[in-house]
Amino acid sequence: MSKRLAPKVGIVSCLVVLLLLSLPYFLAPATAVGAYYGTIPVPVHLLDTFFALVAIIAFGSGLKNRSDPATVAGVALVLGAFMAVITLWWAVVTPADTLVEAARMDSLSGHRWAFALVTLAVPISAGWYARSVL
Repeated sequence: MSKRLAPKVGIVSCLVVLLLLSLPYFLAPATAVGAYYGTIPVPVHLLDTFFALVAIIAFGSGLKNRSDPATVAGVALVLGAFMAVITLWWAVVTPADTLVEAARMDSLSGHRWAFALVTLAVPISAGWYARSVL
């Protein structure tokens, strides 16, 4: 059961990462979002998008048995770990009022921590998948 459920949870968690990543673009001006995601020298929004999309492909490949499940679980675990570390670094370094001041929106005040929390779901589900296939 968990051999099929873990990759599904991984795919859903990657989709939620992409949803939360794009949320400020719909609610705030683009210049404010650029300053928000640009607080560290690494483009967190681009890397997280790329890693989430590749992890979706990897989880889907493992779910459909098109690739070795152990390899897929390892790839997804590494991608998820990089995504979580980069996002946690960004969330710690980014001042709390960066997007709120630029966009004058209090509704996005907890976005960076929600985003960091959701990115942790990807390596957790990948670890669960690795545990179930090994």
